[in-house]
Amino acid sequence: MSLEIVEALPDVDVIVTPIGGGSGAIGHCLVAKSLKPTVQVVGVQTAGAPAVYNSWRERILQQGPIHTAAEGLATGQAYYAPIRYFIERMDDMLLVGEDEMRDAIVRLARSAHVIAEESGAASTAAAVQIADRLAGKKVALVVSGGNLPIDQLRRIFLDAQAS
Repeated sequence: MSLEIVEALPDVDVIVTPIGGGSGAIGHCLVAKSLKPTVQVVGVQTAGAPAVYNSWRERILQQGPIHTAAEGLATGQAYYAPIRYFIERMDDMLLVGEDEMRDAIVRLARSAHVIAEESGAASTAAAVQIADRLAGKKVALVVSGGNLPIDQLRRIFLDAQAS
């Protein structure tokens, strides 16, 4: 995926990627930074399952509860190999909330005509969260995961319409 991003956007400044277990984000840290050393990689986890984020921040493996609808990010335990690479190569890591991910689902559907589940929308939620930092930069958002049941999508849109 990183190769595709750098080939399609050789002037990419930032890659924002969701983190579950960490293998995809490791790929961005290794491949994208090898091809373009100046690219920043920003990882995203859900506040409802922050084991990887806490491990990266504290520099020691952490475990934690899982309270999230974002199944792809529902990591209750961090793993040594990804955390080691993140400590060495990840430029930043953010947490996003459930409401932020649902808002990002709506934003992606309305503006990009892309259907994403909570995990897939996490990078968009993070980009909205740090929009000021990203202003003027070429940003690639990894939207991975579109397994959103139609009933759940309907509820998210109805909630968005009501507010």
